[in-house]
Amino acid sequence: MRAILVFIDGTICDDRKRLHLVRNSDLFNRELVLQDIPVPNSVDCLQQLASHYAIVYIGARPSSTLTLTREWLKNQNYPEGHVHLGDSLDARINIVNQLKNEFDFLVGIGDRWDDNELHNIIHCQSIILEEYAGNWGQIYNRVIELHKTHLISQNKIRLEGKVEGLARVCPHLLSRFSESLWDVYHSSVMQMAESSRESRRKDDLDSFKRLNLNPDNLLDVERWYKLISDSEWEENPLYGLQDHEIVEVSKTYYCHKVTHCYYAELWKSHGMPEVGYQIHCKTDFAWWDKPAWNSNIRFKQPKTIMQGDDYCLFIQYLPNTGE
Repeated sequence: MRAILVFIDGTICDDRKRLHLVRNSDLFNRELVLQDIPVPNSVDCLQQLASHYAIVYIGARPSSTLTLTREWLKNQNYPEGHVHLGDSLDARINIVNQLKNEFDFLVGIGDRWDDNELHNIIHCQSIILEEYAGNWGQIYNRVIELHKTHLISQNKIRLEGKVEGLARVCPHLLSRFSESLWDVYHSSVMQMAESSRESRRKDDLDSFKRLNLNPDNLLDVERWYKLISDSEWEENPLYGLQDHEIVEVSKTYYCHKVTHCYYAELWKSHGMPEVGYQIHCKTDFAWWDKPAWNSNIRFKQPKTIMQGDDYCLFIQYLPNTGE
């Protein structure tokens, strides 16, 4: 699971009122620890991040204070998470060496140089904040942008491997089956779309209802597309591989264009855009024409980058409306 490693003291916990007790047994007195205050905006930021990632806390404290540390985190309304404590750098290094086998860390957030050392061990992006004064108001967006950049890189790598494999095998298949290969392929995609139609219809209509949108109004459909895109980017294998622009939207007509397509870029690099068109573009009709959420809507695609146009056009419309 994707996770974020968060240092406690100085990063999210302002413990300065008891620092004069260093080397004193009262340093971790329960009453005093529970009076520590959160670094401004850190609670809200971590609550937001917890909706996307597992939060793993680590602190330079003796392990005997684990229960007390959890109590403070809960009292301050920090999101639930794994808590690990080590009162020496070596102890914390041992902890993160174990954690890297349990979590896929995207980011580590701390406030000191040795936090960066821990982040290097778990191979994640390191964010080092000013001690007790970290700019937590900007951290959420910063982490999300880092994640998106990483996701785009992963999506490109996966697609490159997919296209590389298809570019090797398709010429052999075409030499054996000729163009009838595409008839079989397109038919199988249509069957796959049809077999999942009812379940997709239910899920999609539930989504429209939950968002108070009308699937018979393409103005609402455009809003739905955007909301889905904004909320489901983490699971979208297409994320970052295409650039879109809205061309025109009305109650009965929706049109967007794709101005850049990494699919087309890769297939053209293999000298086989016509194969890419058959695999990726022509099958768009299975999902966009008479979509599960409204079978009255039709689809046309007069331009595609794969076929040499400057951009792709995706048009959905309600027929017999004069548009």
